[in-house]
Amino acid sequence: MSSANDWLTIAPESGPLAHFSKAFMMQSSAVLSAEQETALPQNWSDIEAELSRFHESFPQLALEAALRQPGISVKPFLAELTACAAEPAKRANDDEGWMLHLYAMHLLAALRETQAFAPMMQLLRLEGETLEDLLGDHLTEGAPRALAATCPQDEAALQALAADRTAYFWSRSAALRALTLRSLEGDYPREKLLAWLEAEGTREAERMMDEGLQPEQGTHTDYLCELVVSMEEIGAHELTAQIAQWFEDGLIDDAFLSFEESKTRLTRSWQACIAEELDHGWGYPRDIIGEIGRWACFHDDEDDEETERESQAPIKREAPKVGRNDPCPCGSGKKYKKCCGANA
Repeated sequence: MSSANDWLTIAPESGPLAHFSKAFMMQSSAVLSAEQETALPQNWSDIEAELSRFHESFPQLALEAALRQPGISVKPFLAELTACAAEPAKRANDDEGWMLHLYAMHLLAALRETQAFAPMMQLLRLEGETLEDLLGDHLTEGAPRALAATCPQDEAALQALAADRTAYFWSRSAALRALTLRSLEGDYPREKLLAWLEAEGTREAERMMDEGLQPEQGTHTDYLCELVVSMEEIGAHELTAQIAQWFEDGLIDDAFLSFEESKTRLTRSWQACIAEELDHGWGYPRDIIGEIGRWACFHDDEDDEETERESQAPIKREAPKVGRNDPCPCGSGKKYKKCCGANA
């Protein structure tokens, strides 16, 4: 049975109105029956009633109505993100499972609403535990895509968040990922991103050497690893020698990345990078309702009945549990969530 707590889990396989029609056309709108079309909510209060809190039934019609009618949904969605950044505890502690901020983040990203960028950046400046309570898996899955899709050509703001060691590490990672996605989607020139990554990597490597730091996954000393992943994602073959030196100096966690794997990814053509990196839904949202429909909270656990029939004898784990941000046990050098865990 699905749980209200699952709304923070991504299920495997997550102003001016001139741009909305183009953004909506990019969405794979479901074909609705005549009865469903008639039942579509026509005002914000009806949409809000379906989207504010968790309901086990998938709110397809409310989501469809919000996308089709940005004139009535965008302002309240923007207000929700702003309020969420100002009063996060009110939402994180809601016993009925507050979800409006999650829908707002994803739908505004689908609409490419640039006014959403500032409140989302404010949200990602919150402290780590609060962010984990508010966003869960969406912090590393949906937030980077939302930042990338709504960024009003303000890459400097994303760079500042990525470089800020006072910010939560996974917020920094989200900003870094957003920069890479914007480049892969054609909205941020590769050469500009490459120059920034090189300068940022050099600064971080020098800092680690000066302070005698060793990389530790999920901490600020892992930032250089995150930078190298972004370099891989854009095929930064120009930086291969520099990256090799960082590996040799022990600044890259070799449990997370291997130089041989990095070198292979670094030498890909730009077109290959675009095709491979965006192939698994990591680009801008293009079927957001379909994506939301795959969230874990809207699906019963298919193994529940089978589990009940199985013996209640203790189960011995054959291998250690792998977290979504841990190195993939297959040895690819990628994070589990971006490798074997992508469909797990």
